[in-house]
Amino acid sequence: MEALKFETTILENGIIQIPEIAKYKNQKVQIFVIPENFLLEKSEKSNEQYIEEFINTWVGKFSVIETDDIRYNAIIGKDK
Repeated sequence: MEALKFETTILENGIIQIPEIAKYKNQKVQIFVIPENFLLEKSEKSNEQYIEEFINTWVGKFSVIETDDIRYNAIIGKDK
C-alpha cells in the first residue's frame, strides 16, 4: 500500500487542489483532512501539562492508600 502526503489549501468554494496523481484514475481512494495546526496543538504541550491533565482526570477515582495497612506494608516489604 502506498500513501501520499502533500499540503494544500481548501478554496473558498470547498474545492481541494491536489497534485497530478493520474495513476489512481478510476480507482477508489480515501482522503483524510487534518487541519495543519492539529498536530501542533498536541506537541506544544509540555510533559508537565500532560501529567497535570492525567492527574486531574484520575484524581478521586482510586481510594486513598492506608500506609499503616498490614497488606500494604507486606506488598512493599516494610513488614520485615
